[in-house]
Amino acid sequence: MRFGDFIKQKRLSHPDELTLKEVSQLLGISLSFLSDVENNRRKPFDKDKIELFAERLGLTEEEKATMFDLAARDRKEVPSDIEDIMMYGEIGEMARLALRKSNSGQINEEDWKQFIRQMDKKQK
Repeated sequence: MRFGDFIKQKRLSHPDELTLKEVSQLLGISLSFLSDVENNRRKPFDKDKIELFAERLGLTEEEKATMFDLAARDRKEVPSDIEDIMMYGEIGEMARLALRKSNSGQINEEDWKQFIRQMDKKQK
């Protein structure tokens, strides 16, 4: 699924049956721009508009994260909601190292699943 497909689905499935015009007004963007984004003819909108879209449509944190991931995939960049930590912090250095180890086969999918399970246990 692409970013435009996702936001179109969320707009159309919203309980208020939001129109393109209503959502474009909520976001402060032109109707034609929103239509182009929904139809994957233009790049996804920026971080602030993603935050606003998620807030105004009452999306979950998981849905918002999906929007950031899909937008980044379409732009071929790091998701903007994690860019600062991924690129400019010590945690980001460790994450990039782990991703490179995964890319070279030193860390596999099961290792990642085990790590996530451990973190989930730690949070409980």
